[in-house]
Amino acid sequence: MSARRPVDQWPRHDRAVIRDWTVVRCTCESTKYFNADPSQAFEQPTMRASSAALVWLAAAAEPFNAPNIHYNTDHGIVRHVLDPASQNTPLHFNQRHLRPPPPRIPPEFDIFIGISAYRDGIRCGFTLFTAFSRATHPDRVHVGVVDQVLPTDPTCMDEYCKLATVQWGECKHKDQITIDARDAGQSQGPTIARHAQQHLIRDEEFCLQLDAHSQVLPDWDTKLVAEWGRTANEMAVLTTYPPGYHMIGPNLTYPHRSASHLCDHTARSGPDIVPFATGIVYVEYSERPQLSAFFGAGLSFSKCHAERRVPVDNQTPWLFFGEESLRSYALWSNGYDFYSPSRHGSVVFHNWTSDPKKARFADTAQDDEVADRRRRQEEEKSRNRVRAVLKLPFHGDVDTTNFHVFYRGTVRSVDAFLDFHGVSNANVSLDQERCHQLHWVPYAQPDDVEKLLPGWYMHQLMDNTSAASNEVDDTSHAIDVLKDQVKQSLTDAFKGQLDAIARSGHNITSRIEMLALEDADQKHVWLDQLQEKLRIVQSLEIQLEKFNDRTTLESFSEIMPALVVLVALALVALANRWRRALHSCRGPTKDNTTGM
Repeated sequence: MSARRPVDQWPRHDRAVIRDWTVVRCTCESTKYFNADPSQAFEQPTMRASSAALVWLAAAAEPFNAPNIHYNTDHGIVRHVLDPASQNTPLHFNQRHLRPPPPRIPPEFDIFIGISAYRDGIRCGFTLFTAFSRATHPDRVHVGVVDQVLPTDPTCMDEYCKLATVQWGECKHKDQITIDARDAGQSQGPTIARHAQQHLIRDEEFCLQLDAHSQVLPDWDTKLVAEWGRTANEMAVLTTYPPGYHMIGPNLTYPHRSASHLCDHTARSGPDIVPFATGIVYVEYSERPQLSAFFGAGLSFSKCHAERRVPVDNQTPWLFFGEESLRSYALWSNGYDFYSPSRHGSVVFHNWTSDPKKARFADTAQDDEVADRRRRQEEEKSRNRVRAVLKLPFHGDVDTTNFHVFYRGTVRSVDAFLDFHGVSNANVSLDQERCHQLHWVPYAQPDDVEKLLPGWYMHQLMDNTSAASNEVDDTSHAIDVLKDQVKQSLTDAFKGQLDAIARSGHNITSRIEMLALEDADQKHVWLDQLQEKLRIVQSLEIQLEKFNDRTTLESFSEIMPALVVLVALALVALANRWRRALHSCRGPTKDNTTGM
């Protein structure tokens, strides 16, 4: 691990849960326990004594039964107790309800394995052999190899076929392997090869990137998918530096309680130094995938949409140290998150054996002084490209070609990445390791992820708004239909009422005229009936006014004037007839009185 600042200079961290405590065991055997800020050991006024005692007892217990990381420093052993159950819960209180999108695992899936090999045919062939021979579903495995070799080198395919023929009597699964053969003399480093490797992906669901000198355990395919699902994050990338071959147990098992994890970068002498991971740190009692801030190129397992959406930058020739920091930012800014596999998902292993004769891509220019000088210049330009992307200070030329293609992620910002990654672009004394419990960082701009995953919204309000919008559209259509139906029904009803009134008025007039001949005293009865009809008309007018006030029947107001005119005309006609009838009734009476 890198050298760290004195304990009393460590910055305070905002903790999401009180159980994320740090322990420093000094060489003098005295022990201090503190929550992020060691200068305040046993000075947590907001903590109840019972809680403090429980934490003290948990920290003092040996061995730890909780996931933890411990390592040596100049000030003793530092131990972080982890809580992966809370890692997908954001730190900030007002964001604690947010979660990453849940994983989507189809009933059947295929896996693409991408390998970039540099003059490593023998070990590459063994890697492929273990991938097919130890898979649960070998027919669903597809491999793409960028094989950089010289004419005299053994090729990856040839070496695989040798092993396959011994095992199965033929080069089984050969048609599931795609080789992009390249001249090793023209190699320009791993990023160029990995960019070409991505072009070999077809329509596979999951993508696994391995080094050419790796091997896997039995049932690696189903175990990796299960482990990926346990992250509870569709945007998860399982990544770390795989353990060495010596960690493989009897019968091709992994018997250890710990798992490989990346959580720290090397000490930097200045802010312009490109950060890179120090190496493997083991999580003890590892039961769940552990959230990390680091991408490791030796093992990367995710949905293939990560490879399709975030291409490797092929404008960085000769880049080695800095490749993973750049990839970390590119993926993280597009919404992806890193998790190191737990002991249950530790199924990939790396051949870390030191071989002084091993060919390296930088060897292609060492025999030519001019070519080697040019290589170093191009390598420095590539580092400047990394610095420009990560907002680190730099001097000299920088190639910004296709920045918009490789670094278009807007889901999270560069500044947010540096903070999460523990790197300062101004003062290296502010650099921090990331071995404590990390927490998922919500998306600043979730639109791209929401488009990728239809039906998922980071904010529940967005989900509710969309659903409500659909309901409003459906309701609006239903209201329009209802309006038309009610309008037609009311129009028919009022027409019927008006016709009935007209008929009633005609009948009343006829009867009134008959009164003049029969009995004038009966006119009051018919007048009462007429008044009753008039009251009915008034009641209808009141109902019309009520309908006019209802917002769901606004369009009915358009026919109101016509209905009022019709009612008024009917009333005028009835009134005229009534007057004529009444006059005819009163006339004979007066004449008879005068005659007497």
